[in-house]
Amino acid sequence: MKIKTILIALGLLSGSIAYTQDSLVNDPTSTFEIFLNQDNAFGFYPTVSGSFKLRDNISFSFYGIFWTNPSFGNPFDGTDTWLETGIGLRYLTLGKHLTVNPFVGVTHGKVLSDNFEAILGEGIVPGILVNFLDKRFEAEGFFSYYKALKSKGRDSGDYLLYWLLPGVVLNPHVSLGIHFEGYNQVRIAEGEANVRYQKFGGYVKFTVREKYSFRFSAGTNTAENSTYAKNFYKLTVGILLTE
Repeated sequence: MKIKTILIALGLLSGSIAYTQDSLVNDPTSTFEIFLNQDNAFGFYPTVSGSFKLRDNISFSFYGIFWTNPSFGNPFDGTDTWLETGIGLRYLTLGKHLTVNPFVGVTHGKVLSDNFEAILGEGIVPGILVNFLDKRFEAEGFFSYYKALKSKGRDSGDYLLYWLLPGVVLNPHVSLGIHFEGYNQVRIAEGEANVRYQKFGGYVKFTVREKYSFRFSAGTNTAENSTYAKNFYKLTVGILLTE
């Protein structure tokens, strides 16, 4: 199977459209954030996300992911690189400790379609992101479904990506938690779909001035017959630009 179809997904830590958890408490009228992500499954993928308030406790959200891994396009000349964009709604509740962000994204390129050249709007990505934060606990839950809209090649397929990241806030600067993440292929044009990886480990997170975050996750890939390494590691640096 081609490596570009094996490596698909949406990433990350505080993933693709994730708000830094500190911003949930402040509930600004608008937000804009940058995330720099790197792990040993998807490589380097910067993410941007933002929102602006529509009314009390409801905001319009948007995001974009720059998938820079050359295997997602043409590795020899760097063209047809994969791109993901999307929009959603962000709901604040439980005294602004809980945020729920359903979203719909669109992929542009040839990873889901397995076409020989890039396609505009080759796939759709419905999903949801949930964050919780108070003085003692933090948690993030994420689920997304990558669905090919234009199936072309034999490796065209659909995927699920999900994670759960519960943690304990030790002080305003340090958090520790569990990192559980799964990536499943649920359909392939030719062949048998299977579990790509299932990660279990922990993370440490450092926060500075409620605007900058550094989270390092590491652990073990427990999936049988996985095409990925037995160990996993991931670093996400978040920068909140909202004043």
